[in-house]
Amino acid sequence: MTQLNPVKEAKGKLFLKVAGCLMILAAVICLVFGILGLLGVGLTDTFYLDAAVTEARSISRSIEGEQIWTQESWDNLQTQLIFARGILNDRASTQEQVNLAYDNLRTAIDAMEPTEMFADIELDEFLPDGRTVSSFFTYLIILSVVLAIAGFFGFKHSISPEKSRMLGIFGVTSMLGLVLLLFLAVSAIGYEILHIFTPALPESISSVLTVLLLFSIPIIYLVGVYKNDRGISTILYFSVLLGLAAVVLFPLWWIIRTALMHPREIMSMSLLPPSWAFSNLKEALQTFHYFTYLRNTFIIIVPSVLLGTTTAILCAFSFARLRFRFKKFVFGLCIATMMLPSVVTLIPLYIMFTNFFGFNESFLPLIIPWICGGGAFNIFLMRQFIMTIPKELDEAAMIDGAGRLRILFQIIVPSIKPAIMVVGIFIFMLIWNDLLTQTIYLQTDANMATIAMGLRVFSGSYDMNWPLTMMATVLSIIPGLIIYIVGQRYLVEGIVMTGMKN
Repeated sequence: MTQLNPVKEAKGKLFLKVAGCLMILAAVICLVFGILGLLGVGLTDTFYLDAAVTEARSISRSIEGEQIWTQESWDNLQTQLIFARGILNDRASTQEQVNLAYDNLRTAIDAMEPTEMFADIELDEFLPDGRTVSSFFTYLIILSVVLAIAGFFGFKHSISPEKSRMLGIFGVTSMLGLVLLLFLAVSAIGYEILHIFTPALPESISSVLTVLLLFSIPIIYLVGVYKNDRGISTILYFSVLLGLAAVVLFPLWWIIRTALMHPREIMSMSLLPPSWAFSNLKEALQTFHYFTYLRNTFIIIVPSVLLGTTTAILCAFSFARLRFRFKKFVFGLCIATMMLPSVVTLIPLYIMFTNFFGFNESFLPLIIPWICGGGAFNIFLMRQFIMTIPKELDEAAMIDGAGRLRILFQIIVPSIKPAIMVVGIFIFMLIWNDLLTQTIYLQTDANMATIAMGLRVFSGSYDMNWPLTMMATVLSIIPGLIIYIVGQRYLVEGIVMTGMKN
């Protein structure tokens, strides 16, 4: 373990003692609020109102264009919903107004009447059951236990650096728990805390203070852990990366979650589908011709990747190893084409392929451009990799009688596998996401549509059935995700090693 400066170690202990006490205090507050909330005490009515607003917003008005509820009950719900949201946004509202808004909104939800077409439906499947707020207060009690343990470890082990890893684990857990708490009920928390202590502050400042109040304790705690033992920095860095990864992957999870929901549930803000609708996969495949689109896409991708990668290798080898006149000028001209937007050449290429070559409704206009080195960036990437290989290997091979092609395929190519994989993945991603060019050349023949084209047509049809649209989106993501997972090691290695000398 790294030895610390005594002054820094003392600061770490002080941080941990203070943060431990504050965490225990926060645990007591969460426990009290959780118990009061489950008992329905008036102090927590704002949380009930916030949950009722969320549930009211999750009620769908129609399914596939057919209205579920009578106009009168729907208008009454919207009126009470607007009133309730106004109470939540008004920091000057009284407890009596909060109670009235909650009672009226809950009554409006329970009074929803279906139209004649949906007279036989089970209302429990279309209306929220009001258990969201109970789950929230149960979570508060669980979080209070985590905070109490973290505070106990922080206070007790503040003089013991050997226990810092345990401190770090509970510190990170409490941080994530408070982040989830903020996500679940930020408006209600801000109302309850700041309505009591800072009623005169503007709403924007109140929201900032709410976040600071929730995050300040675990941040102080983690700073103390870090100062008390530098070995814990690995856990902290990993936790930060984990949090950033969660932010990046959250939209993907939201797509998957929506794809497995019923249409009436899509307005819900729950992280998990209330009921898992795996039947959406079968229904989406009936209307979204996935395998036809996938076949057409790979008809373009496979020859493009092979030709683009091969010609990029040949061009890069020529610029890196061969000597010829105007080599630097030609290479500079090649790199300069990267500055030219693709839309500039779109119309001239379309006229050339359709009017001169007659490639109408054909995959060839989407494949042939990749024969020219696979793009300037790919040539540049390959050249930089080849230049990292010592020329002495080429000279030794020439002494043994090897020609240029033998040197290329037996010495150079095995040494630049990461770059080859990177170029292949880049070409794959460009073609997979190239909706504009594919639409221009294949727009009139539905049987030649690609994944990108089929997804665009599907999302614009069927009255925007969001679960089916998201299911089609998930299906379109899977092949690209598999390719990336297989080649990610080469992708990272290829980018990091570009231009580095041995």
